[in-house]
Amino acid sequence: MTAHKASPLGGRLVSWPVMLLAPLAVICGVLILRRLIFGIGAVAALNGGYPWGLWIAFDLLVGTGFACGGWALAWAVYVFNRGEYHPLVRPALLASLFGYSLGGLSITIDVGRYWNLPYFYIPGFFNTNSVLFETAVCMTIYIGVMALEFAPVVFERFGWKKALKHLNKVMFFIISLGALLPTMHQSSMGSLMISAGYKVHPLWQSYELLPLLSLLTAFIMGFSIVTFEGSLVQDGLKGRGPNERPLFTKLSAITQVLLVLFRLPGARED
Repeated sequence: MTAHKASPLGGRLVSWPVMLLAPLAVICGVLILRRLIFGIGAVAALNGGYPWGLWIAFDLLVGTGFACGGWALAWAVYVFNRGEYHPLVRPALLASLFGYSLGGLSITIDVGRYWNLPYFYIPGFFNTNSVLFETAVCMTIYIGVMALEFAPVVFERFGWKKALKHLNKVMFFIISLGALLPTMHQSSMGSLMISAGYKVHPLWQSYELLPLLSLLTAFIMGFSIVTFEGSLVQDGLKGRGPNERPLFTKLSAITQVLLVLFRLPGARED
């Protein structure tokens, strides 16, 4: 594995992009409070009887796909032992932690009767016949796992060497969970489409392959979003950080191979 020591680059946190987008964040916060207090009908043409209508296709299916860069790199670095990509792990993990946390928050806002959410965590109320139950369980646990994976950054920042030492002893187990859990719920996205039945376009009704294709899509989106986000960061830093463009070139080549593999089942059906 290549040696790489992470270090802060400095710079202002409150920059002009932050100031430009801050009003949108304030408006979003106001709308969320209005929704939680007065109901989802106060901000959308929905009601408590239609809990999964507004953002579920975006925040769950698309959002978690864009947030799986950390998981995809974990497989590349820790499972396939491609240590050259290790410098990309922490930025990808931070983006994944943000994306999954935001996705979980979005689902909480989108659910019609959000006050019933605690029942999901009570064993007597488990709906084990639901594909979304398995997805929700894995996503909930995975957010906690990602927080533990990212904890060394916080420990290093505050000089908590003893806590860091204890965490590193079990990090192999945490990373293993971080590789396993998204594999389960990303494939379940395909099972979710199987449950939709005729509502899915015939082009995508390869039922026996949908879980595998969904998992493959997660790898494609994970590597692609790492390349996209990393390229933006490289341009924004203007040469102050390490040059990671060769790594993005390699990831792009891997993504091309995965896209070909994704196309093969459809080519056979043609």
